[in-house]
Amino acid sequence: MKRAGKRTFVRALAVLILSSSVAAVWSCGGPYSARSVNVPDEKLRIADELYAKGKYTQAGMEYKDFLAVFAGDERSDYAQFMLAESYRGAKEFALAAVEYRILTADFGYSEYIDDAFFLEGLCAFEMTQRPERDQRQAYDALARINRFLSIFPDSPRREEALQIRDQIYDLLGKKAFESAKLYFKRKHYGAAEIYFRKVVNEYPATSWAARSWYYIGYISQYRGEDDAAAEAYSRAVQSEFDFSEKRSAASQLRKLSKEKSGE
Repeated sequence: MKRAGKRTFVRALAVLILSSSVAAVWSCGGPYSARSVNVPDEKLRIADELYAKGKYTQAGMEYKDFLAVFAGDERSDYAQFMLAESYRGAKEFALAAVEYRILTADFGYSEYIDDAFFLEGLCAFEMTQRPERDQRQAYDALARINRFLSIFPDSPRREEALQIRDQIYDLLGKKAFESAKLYFKRKHYGAAEIYFRKVVNEYPATSWAARSWYYIGYISQYRGEDDAAAEAYSRAVQSEFDFSEKRSAASQLRKLSKEKSGE
């Protein structure tokens, strides 16, 4: 898709989102119309002051008007970025993500390009649902954060991105762990083990992985696979996390050790 077409598509997406949810937001607190200003510096000053005061909806209208009235201005990338920031400040994350995407598509030279890639991922993360619900948005956020880390390995926002990624891993790990527990409670141990192993393989640095090792140990012990059980219990016990199953893991590990030594 050519750039012009891509921009048209993304803009159309923004309009669809806007028409369904944003009209009432922009009118919140009374009607507001962008001011008629013929000087670009003055227009940006007005927008920046509104943004600084936390009046994100009004600021967004001014930045959008700047882009329409002063198209081609050398500060268009700044206005585009701040339009996205205004939507994010107003917690309109879907609209913000669209505007960040326009920046990355149309202003590849911009100094805000790495911020836009990261913040698009952050907006996707903000839109994630609770762990018990479908996690497609979380996977989308993870993909966007990983894309940012790949493209901008030396960005000042790298550490922040890594922290967000850890939160996504925790969210997805919890989802998989809860699915495993449902099977475990019903004594469908084969299915439960598949999910517990998914947690330890895909989200090993989370507390959910540490807890999963206990249940993997339990299932192995139930099958009479004592060596595998001892290995799993040991992983649970050695974890840096404190969790309810840790004491049981230590107890079972001692029991298996005694049985193996013939005590």
